[in-house]
Amino acid sequence: MEPNRAAVNVIRQNLKSLEIETRTQVLQGRATALLGAIRADIVFLDPPYDLAAEYETALTKLGAQPPKLVIAQHSVRLKLAESYGALRQTRVLRQGDNCLSFYSPE
Repeated sequence: MEPNRAAVNVIRQNLKSLEIETRTQVLQGRATALLGAIRADIVFLDPPYDLAAEYETALTKLGAQPPKLVIAQHSVRLKLAESYGALRQTRVLRQGDNCLSFYSPE
């Protein structure tokens, strides 16, 4: 999910060059508005770091009908909750100024 039309086009071109476009879905719009419209086994979240509320909204929506795995990339300065609905944090991997927080259903 990407709100910028030009970025969506670049993403689609990249997927096509990798010959994996038939196995992917690229949606244009705000992730928090579109999360209810997708079903996926794995969801990777990487909102702009200055939009901390986006993490809360997205993870709460995903926790209502959780996929098998959610990975949220975020700043080390942002502490995400240990749970969102049925999602529970299983691991946090710090990489410099970034973290990857892993969530799975209970």
